[in-house]
Formats: sequence, structure tokens, C-alpha cells
Amino acid sequence: MTDTAPAHTASSRTLVFRTVHPDDPAVAPLLADLEHEYDTRYGDSSDEPASVELRRWPAEDFVAPRGAFVLLFEDDQLVAGGAFKPYDAETVELKRIWTAPAARGRGLAGLVVAELEAEARRRGFRRVHLTTGPRQPEAVRLYLRSGYTPRFDRGRPPEEIGIHPFEKVLDEAEAERASRPETDPDVVLAGRAALDRPVVPLRHPLRWLAAAVVLVLVLNLVQTLFTNPSWGWPRVGTWLFSPAILTGLQLTLVATALSAVISFAGGVLVAVARMSPNPVLSGLAWGYVWLFRSVPLILVLVFLYNLGSLYPSIGVGIPFGPQFTVPTTDLLGDLAIGVLALSLSEIAYASEIVRAGVLAVDTGQREAAQALGLPRHRQFLRIVLPQALRSIVPAFVNQLIGLLKASSLLFYVSLLDLFGVVQNLSSTYPTDVIPLLVVATLWYLALTSAVSVVQYHVERWTARGSVRELPPTPWQRIRAALRAARRTAATRPATTASDPSVASTAVRSTR
Repeated sequence: MTDTAPAHTASSRTLVFRTVHPDDPAVAPLLADLEHEYDTRYGDSSDEPASVELRRWPAEDFVAPRGAFVLLFEDDQLVAGGAFKPYDAETVELKRIWTAPAARGRGLAGLVVAELEAEARRRGFRRVHLTTGPRQPEAVRLYLRSGYTPRFDRGRPPEEIGIHPFEKVLDEAEAERASRPETDPDVVLAGRAALDRPVVPLRHPLRWLAAAVVLVLVLNLVQTLFTNPSWGWPRVGTWLFSPAILTGLQLTLVATALSAVISFAGGVLVAVARMSPNPVLSGLAWGYVWLFRSVPLILVLVFLYNLGSLYPSIGVGIPFGPQFTVPTTDLLGDLAIGVLALSLSEIAYASEIVRAGVLAVDTGQREAAQALGLPRHRQFLRIVLPQALRSIVPAFVNQLIGLLKASSLLFYVSLLDLFGVVQNLSSTYPTDVIPLLVVATLWYLALTSAVSVVQYHVERWTARGSVRELPPTPWQRIRAALRAARRTAATRPATTASDPSVASTAVRSTR
């Protein structure tokens, strides 16, 4: 594959073939998308993951002189690729034929197949062999359009056929055409057709109609928010940062933070006890979860608030013997009662979330840790729990947001949290009831949004060992879009200055 001079067409895009090593980092997006595609289509019927299939053959089979691995770039953006390896002395086998999801429907896969066939001819091969699966009808259509002969009964159902084999003989006429330079008009026209063929999106009229109806309803709601004077937006601004509101907000944050830490730590302990082979521990853990999931939180709060009436003093010691006791009112203040009630209730839910995350970890991980001779506590803390966090974090943060809102019940045990302050102020200023409720709503929205941002970054952190490449953050996406816009603005004058009416497109290859 050699460089060729650019060919002038009506498009400003450039297609470039590059021959790479299979371990080149540029190949990573192709392999990652193929692995996801195979797992999605055949995950329910295959006994092994797609990664096994993609690594079945050594990289040396896809490099010269035995094979080839080519990538197709459009203006330095990877859009397609493919490879071949030796099948027998005169035959190559095509593998890894792929098109980027955003570039499908333009015939780029056909260009990759043609390029691989041309390279096979130059290496002296006379036939091409390939296979595809029963759940890839678009691949079957591609190979039939490219002149391949199916070696199966096309009248049978695809699932009954299983693997679909194809073959093609590289005849002399095609070999002569392949020997012509890429500046040949036929090759240029093929590249131009792939570039200029429009991608027609699937139309969804009902979806757009539903979106229009929803948009109209939302706009009407927004209109009422700002045109109805009963909302009292000037009073909202007055109360939003008032000292009383900020004091209640501080109590809400303290109670929620303490309860979240205690509930997560307690949830881990209860989950471990629930999965323990010790029948006493597992039975007590099950009973705890059953009790506090059955009793409403408001009942737990009121019960603990009146605990002094039931137990004037609390002590520890020998049953029916000496006891060390303290007055209940000295041990449990109002804030301690509120945090304890929230924590006791949330531990029951957090333990089930932790248990579900631990059970989601593959048993092979535990077996590998046991084979290394790690103690049980190190197996859990260093192997199982870090992997379980990927499943635990979203569910626990959802529970944390519920805990943040549940803290409003502290008002009923004489704790003036954010909601309690709003209730008191509403009694003192009855004309500001709606503005005060809006203030509480805005603060709860702000706190929930802050927790969601923290959740996003914690999920990215826990996913480090599970994905090939972390997805970009919203800020990184914005910066990438700005850089792309600057590059486009910088290159557009140069293109139009060279020839205002004609831009260049090249279909070329480099080693």
C-alpha cells in the first residue's frame, strides 16, 4: 500500500488507509467496540466472552508477510478497519471488519474489504475466506454485495445455520484493477461515493409529536412559575439566605452526614454478619433488617425520643449483677436521638445494598483470593469490596438522597432542621408560607444536585479497573468540543483559499 496524490472531488473530507500493528493503541477503539458488539449479540448463547475470540490468534498472524491490519481514517478520525491472516498457502481469512457506529451506512466497510483484497493480491494470495455469525445480517449483506459466495444453504434459518462461511476467488481482472494506482478514476469514484452517500436517519414522527406536547406543557408550567404573583419570588430572595434558614440547613447537613457514615459502616457489618456461616450472627442480622425495614422511620424517632420514659437510665454490666448506668437524658440529646434513629433505620437498607453488591462480584474472584492464601478479612477488604463498590455506590447514593429528605422528620422530635425552621417561620409569617416552601425546595434541590455530582466522580473512580478507558467528564467534553471548533475554524480559510469551488478528497494508504 503506497501513498497516492489527492484526488479532487466535491467533498472536503479525506479518507486515508494506514497499516498498523495489532497492538497499536489506535486499534483499541476498534477492538473495544467489537467486543461490546459480540457480547451484546451473542452473550446469551456463548460460553465465553468476546475477548477470548478477539485474542484467539497471536498478533504476529496479522502483520506482514503473513497478514495485514488496516485502519481507515477520515480527517484523522478512525471510521473503519479490518485485517486478514493466512488461512492456507493460497488463501487469507478476513477478520475484525468494523465500522465506527457514527459512520455506518456509508459503505466504508466495503472499502476496507476491497483494500484488504487488493493487499492480499499483491502478496500473491488467490482466495479469500471469512465467516460471520447468525445474528449479523448486515455483515451477510456486505459480503454478498462484495461478490463473496456463501458456503451454506441460504434457505435455512440463520440460527440453524450457525456460523456463515463465505469464499471469494481473486481473479486476474480484479488483480489487474488492484495493480492500478489509487488515482485511477474508478477508485476515486468509489471513495467519492462512500463520502458523499448521505446517511438518512430513521424518522420518528410520533416521538417528535410527543416531545412537542411535553415541551408545550413544560413551557406553560414555566410561564405560571414566573407570572403567578402567589409564588412570591421577591420574598423567596429575602428568605433564601436568612440566618434562621442557614441554621436549619446546617443541622440538616450535620444530621445527614453523621447518619450516612454510621449507616454505611453499620450496613457493611450487618451485611457481613448476614452472609456469615455462623447461624447466630446471620440470624441476628436477618432479624435486625426485618425489624427496621418493617417499622416506619417516624415511629423509630418518636420511640427513641420517649426512651427516657421507658428506661430512665441505661447501663451495661453483668446480667442480674453489678451495672454501670447513666441517665438516659444525659446520654442522648436531641441531635443524638435524631442521628441514632436515622442511622438505625438506614443501616437495614444499607446492609441489603452492600450484600447485593458483594453477591454481584464473580465467585472466581473469591476463589482466586483464597488460592493466594489471603486471610478472609483481606479477601473482603482488598478483593471483594472494591469490586462491589461499582454496584453499591449508585444504590447507596440513592439511599443517601432519601436520607437527606428523611431528615425533615427531625422536626417532629423538636429538632429545627431546614424543614423545621420553615414550618416555624410559616407559623410566624403566614403570608410567606409559599415563599418559605419554595426556599426549602430550592435548598433540597441544591443539596441533591451536589450529592449527584459527587456520585458521578465516585463512580468514575470505582470504574478504573473495569473499563478500558474512562469516559470523559462533562467539562472534558466541552473542552474537546471547543478544541474541535477552533481546529475547524483554523482549517476552513486554508481550504477555501486554495480553490473556492473545489475541495480535495484523497483515498490513499500508508505503511
